[in-house]
Amino acid sequence: MNDNTHSDDPEADAENYPSTLRITVGGMDDVFDRAIDQAGSEGVADEAVRTFESVAEIRKLLTDRRLAVMRAIMTETPDSISDLADRLDRNYADVHADVQVLANQHIVYFEQDGRAKRPIIPYERIHLDIEVVGEPGSERAHA
Repeated sequence: MNDNTHSDDPEADAENYPSTLRITVGGMDDVFDRAIDQAGSEGVADEAVRTFESVAEIRKLLTDRRLAVMRAIMTETPDSISDLADRLDRNYADVHADVQVLANQHIVYFEQDGRAKRPIIPYERIHLDIEVVGEPGSERAHA
């Protein structure tokens, strides 16, 4: 079993996740500060945060097809990756690859259902948070 595999009881697992996953850009200091803040809180955190070092990394991860995979899983949990591929009218290998990339980033998780792995996203919503500011040293940045 890998870190993204859960028991057959989705209700028990859903309680362990916050309602929101926030995907953001930041450095390691930001990740460390958020971890310290969440460690001091009791129960389930308000949101889970996945921080990437650049917007380019997020663009590479969240392709149109992967966003469609995420939306389909969040709309109605598929019985298996095959079921998801059928719903998306895509071939199994490509959908499996996309699901695995999302699982590696802890966006998609799996529930074991007999021999099938059911892909799930335990969050009610996923929020993309990208801050755009002027270049350091520019006239406007000093104002």
